[in-house]
Amino acid sequence: MDETLSPETARARLRHVKILSVVDAPSLDALAQRLTWRRVRLGEEVVSHLDRGTQVFFAIEGTFNAKLQTAFGRQVAIRQLLPGSHFGEIAALTETPRSLRIVAETDGLIAECPTDAFLDLMGKNGAFATAVAAHLARNVVALTDRVFELAALEMRFRVYAELLRLASTGEHVEQGILIRQAPTHEGIAATVGAQREAVNRELRALANNGVIQQARREILILNLEWLRDELRRRAGATTSDAVDWRL
Repeated sequence: MDETLSPETARARLRHVKILSVVDAPSLDALAQRLTWRRVRLGEEVVSHLDRGTQVFFAIEGTFNAKLQTAFGRQVAIRQLLPGSHFGEIAALTETPRSLRIVAETDGLIAECPTDAFLDLMGKNGAFATAVAAHLARNVVALTDRVFELAALEMRFRVYAELLRLASTGEHVEQGILIRQAPTHEGIAATVGAQREAVNRELRALANNGVIQQARREILILNLEWLRDELRRRAGATTSDAVDWRL
């Protein structure tokens, strides 16, 4: 369902998109005039795997999941996209089919950007082009670490690594770090390459040991350092652990 926003509201919403935070106000206003604002619903597919579309999307409200699915229906979650994220730029830059399927995990609002508008802004605004490139580079680092984890670590430690990734975008509260709208146990299982029942057992063990607390779609990490120490002892140092950034 398309939605109409005033120029002031559109500019304010776009300012919260990370890669657009470096864009000057006139350029941002010009970009806003090219966008289509669309309400999406829980479970709605925003981008289909191998679709030939090349537009770029800015996630304004809601959370989304980038995933793939085997011919037998097994889901593989690649990453969660939070408000302020963007997706679709690889197809825009390379003119290749969509590499992932993007599904809304909640109701949300997205801004659909035509390919030519996105590429035009990159060509005219060096800071924006650098922000896009830096985001892609960070994704490469994160996915490299994920490949290492899947190949080298037991499932328990892959769960620890995923909790640490979720904590990087969590809210600091008095007791620890609160992850709101956390992935379901099934979602975490799809991310770490495990069965839901095995993830249930590991999270329950962490709760029993006072490392985390769970309540519906929230996870409260009570002992972040314990998770870090355990993962470092098993995996050694990784780039994601050595830097502090949010994708």
